[in-house]
Formats: sequence, structure tokens, C-alpha cells
Amino acid sequence: MNASYSWIKAYVPDLSCSYQEFRDAMTLSGTKVESFTQFDADLDKIVIGQVVKVERHPDADKLVVCQVNVGNETVQIVTGAPNVFEGAKVPVVLDGGKVAGGHDGSITPGGIKIKAGKLRGVESFGMMCSIDELGSNTEMYPDAAPDGLYILPDDAPVGEDAIEYLGLRDANYEFEITSNRVDCYSVLGIAREAAATFGLKFNDVVPVVKNETDDINNYLEVEIKNTDLCKRYTARMVKNVRIAPSPQWLRQRLASNGIRPINNIVAITNY
Repeated sequence: MNASYSWIKAYVPDLSCSYQEFRDAMTLSGTKVESFTQFDADLDKIVIGQVVKVERHPDADKLVVCQVNVGNETVQIVTGAPNVFEGAKVPVVLDGGKVAGGHDGSITPGGIKIKAGKLRGVESFGMMCSIDELGSNTEMYPDAAPDGLYILPDDAPVGEDAIEYLGLRDANYEFEITSNRVDCYSVLGIAREAAATFGLKFNDVVPVVKNETDDINNYLEVEIKNTDLCKRYTARMVKNVRIAPSPQWLRQRLASNGIRPINNIVAITNY
């Protein structure tokens, strides 16, 4: 059984321990954690920056020199990204920080440390990031350019933690659930167990369903032919369905539990 820390926290909002403390406490309470993966382990010193100026590199046709506001200062960064422009808000790894991998989607164990240096003779004090360099991909973030910087929404707060903003500060736990604990065969059950373990309030979020006034029998009829084998069978019709990408929070929750996000219809059935 897999469950992510952030998904559990959605039901137990006062949960505030470290990933390791959560693992140890849950295991001691009888809900054994086999393993856990920390998604942001190889991401460090990454903030939301805004490009305020773009100039041609004096010595390289494919590079540009950018002045980037990172909240408390403006830093100079040299980039070859084809989609950079003045006003763009992007994830920026600062000098001494780490990214998870390369722009080609490769992941480097332990991450890649970014240091200030010169690119073709011009000083650069960090790096603007693609979504791949953050350890994610365009399946998770379909609005991300497949070959370029990840351009953030206009309302992204400059200087804030980009990993927190993107929902990448998370961990996935693999639980060993025994056959007598079927109540823990869901994220909801694991969250309820976590609330009991830590003595915290459990917030049972019940979705609000908007019902139409039409009678379902006007559209289809359910007939139970053998009530001994089937005591109850219900049907519901959903109209005006539009297939589209799932919202970011839903894609993130499914992906953090090893489920590939496809579209809103497939995602909501998996959720």
C-alpha cells in the first residue's frame, strides 16, 4: 500500500513531523513502513525568480545574459534556453544549490550541484531550470515546455521556495498492511491511522456532489435478477463530460503514489 506524505496531510492538516519521524512512529504503532522515497532529497536552494533583463552574450550566439530577481537580490545568469524572455517567472537554483538531473530527463543520484562560474567568459551565478531538471516531466506538468525553461504562472511569488510552490516537497511511503487491517487499504485509512498515532484531528473531507432533478429512470433502468447474489446495485449518470488534463493537485497526488496521470476521466477513477 502506497501513500504520500502530502496526501495523508490533506486529511491530517496538523501533521508536522519529519519524513523519518513519520516512518518510525507509524511502524511502532503497527502500521509498518517498508520503505519511503523523498522526492525533494536532491533539490536544494531553488526559488522562484523573475527575468528582468535579457541581453545577447558578447561571445556566443546561442547564449543570452539574464538579470534575474530572486527576491532579496538580482543575480546574473547565463542561459541557452530558447524560451527565456523578460518578465518570465522561472525556478532558479542559486549558487551552491542542487537539481535532480539534466534537461534531457536523466536523474543523477545525489543530484547535481550548481556553482557560480563563467560561461564563455561571462559570470553566471545560478541556473534557471526546466521541469526535467527538477526531477519531474511534462506528463506531470503539461504546461511545461518540452525543451526549455519551465515558465511559471504570472502570480508565482518571487523569492519563495519553488519546490514547495510546485508541490515537489513530498515523500512516498510503502506500507506493509496485513490481511486483518483492510481498513488501511486506502490513503483514507492510512491517514486515519496516522491521526490516531499522533493524536491529531482527522479531517474527513467529503466531496460535495451537485445532483440534477432528473430521474435516473428516465435514462436507464437497473434490474437485479438475483437478490441473493446481489443485494444492491446503483447507477448514476454524469453528463457534459469533457476530457481534459487533470488539475495539478490531482496529477501530483497520483504520481506521488506511482500512478501515471493520463487525463481527468482516468485520473478521477484512479483517485
